[in-house]
Amino acid sequence: MYYFIVNPGSQTGKAKTLWADLEARLKSSDIDYKVYFTKKKNDAEIFARRICEEHPEMKRIVIAGGDGTANEAINGLTGYDSFIMGYIPMGSSNDLARGLGIPQEPISVIENTIHPRRFIRVDHGIVISEDGSIVRKFGVSSGMGYDADICEKALNSKLKKLLNRFGLGKLVYYLIGFALIFTNKPAKAVITIDGTRKIRCNRLIFAANMNTRYEGGGMPMAPDANPFDGKITVCIVHDISRLTHLRLMPTIIKGKHIRHKNIDQITAKTIEIETDKPMTIHTDGEIAGKSDHATFSCFPDKVRMII
Repeated sequence: MYYFIVNPGSQTGKAKTLWADLEARLKSSDIDYKVYFTKKKNDAEIFARRICEEHPEMKRIVIAGGDGTANEAINGLTGYDSFIMGYIPMGSSNDLARGLGIPQEPISVIENTIHPRRFIRVDHGIVISEDGSIVRKFGVSSGMGYDADICEKALNSKLKKLLNRFGLGKLVYYLIGFALIFTNKPAKAVITIDGTRKIRCNRLIFAANMNTRYEGGGMPMAPDANPFDGKITVCIVHDISRLTHLRLMPTIIKGKHIRHKNIDQITAKTIEIETDKPMTIHTDGEIAGKSDHATFSCFPDKVRMII
């Protein structure tokens, strides 16, 4: 049995049309399925949890939407040995699909979802704040600082909704990111790697804790990240001037930013970050909250996915 969790609002409503095409293929293939349409924030998480609790038998849960929809669903999944997960990318960034090697074209993905060629066990990360106010899983990345502040402002941006109509929604992230270079306030931080190695930063710009290589619509923030190794790869940007920050931005496109002496790329089982003030934290572009002490690692159970 297939259970689909579909966000018809992805790509400013374009996903609704895409789903109609995909559903026609399901019906023509005589597939048993049930669909849940999200209407508001957290619906995907609620649906995923409900499916897992009400249907303990082996099943296939397929997420159709963007990275945010996938993030919500991942946070609702339980009983990892009782389901296989599929993902049909219908968002504007689709970094989860990109990082896992899933094609960006929904029609080709649905064919493989119905007649899968292989399954693979995939990591997802988890961030836990010291006070327990934040406990969230993520598929792509969880950032603390500047990149999370970009996400927060973009999610509340009216301009993004307008540009999405023309397929230019990602442009908002670049515009906001440019402005925040000059207004964002770094923090003093101590970053502990696997409980032993410590990195001290006078000016932590951000720490992007990556499960896959890409975030922000295809930027290889951590080129060494591997979603199958049971570890997180963090990209730490610290102790650089605003002018240097601006100069380094274009180099991220090809992953050359990690060559800078004050940008560290480290792969570890746990990354603990303590700062002298609360910083914004995102999970797959969704705001998880603010904290001055959080630990990033891989969730113990791997997700069996259709690839």
